[in-house]
Amino acid sequence: MNMSADNHQQEKNSIRLTGRLVLRTFGKQTKSEHLAVYLVTDQGEYLIRPASANPFMNNPLMKLAGKTIIAEGYIVDYVFLARSWEEEEE
Repeated sequence: MNMSADNHQQEKNSIRLTGRLVLRTFGKQTKSEHLAVYLVTDQGEYLIRPASANPFMNNPLMKLAGKTIIAEGYIVDYVFLARSWEEEEE
């Protein structure tokens, strides 16, 4: 399968999730242990990061920890790759 077909498939599978951003340790007691951002929703919890971001750089969503957001994107394994997000109005 070529990459463009795969990317096109992901575009069609775009979903919207609403949830609270929470900071937690990922990969406890492993070499890849780090503080990660999770999106906690009624449907489940997902590691979340911007779809276009480098996974090894700081996650720009970290500064929104504790807030509720509405995010649009897609899920790959246990990671929600957000294309766009906005803070939910209280």
